[in-house]
Amino acid sequence: MQITIDTLSNLELDLHNYAESLDGDMDSRDKQLQEEGIFDQYRNLHQSYLDLFFNTKDEEIQLEILKRLIFLNWYALVEPSCYTGIQDLDNAAVLESYSILNEYLINNKTDKEFTWMLSYYSSWDFTILPFSELNLNALTKFVREADTTVLASPKKQLPKGSMHNRGQMGVYWISCSVEED
Repeated sequence: MQITIDTLSNLELDLHNYAESLDGDMDSRDKQLQEEGIFDQYRNLHQSYLDLFFNTKDEEIQLEILKRLIFLNWYALVEPSCYTGIQDLDNAAVLESYSILNEYLINNKTDKEFTWMLSYYSSWDFTILPFSELNLNALTKFVREADTTVLASPKKQLPKGSMHNRGQMGVYWISCSVEED
């Protein structure tokens, strides 16, 4: 089976839906996700996104993959794993995705959507700075200079459906009401 961004998105939604379907307290949900291998599957999915980034030449797909990687890096640290199915992403893969993002910032290859997403994530600077402060200067500068005093996501300004089929990132942004009704 060929791995595509759609394949990974579908797998990601399956993992998310499973995690969301669980009942019980946080500890019992975490235990069930661990026993079912969901955390391992999500770690592998994260790595598969990174592998796909390097195995595609389509710059639009690469940008979308990078958006998803950075979202997962952030989300793994700000939301409890018992609700997301994401736990202990591989630090090397996280650092690699931030290194790519640093290059995108240097070369002005981010789009408007990615810029407001990254500004939003920068409100939780502890999710990015430990990875960027040593040598990812453009990313560190972006995070430190981001205006985190205002809501950075565009409420009801994106066309309906623009976040569909975009993995857990899309689910999250839909829940934040970024799409028109």
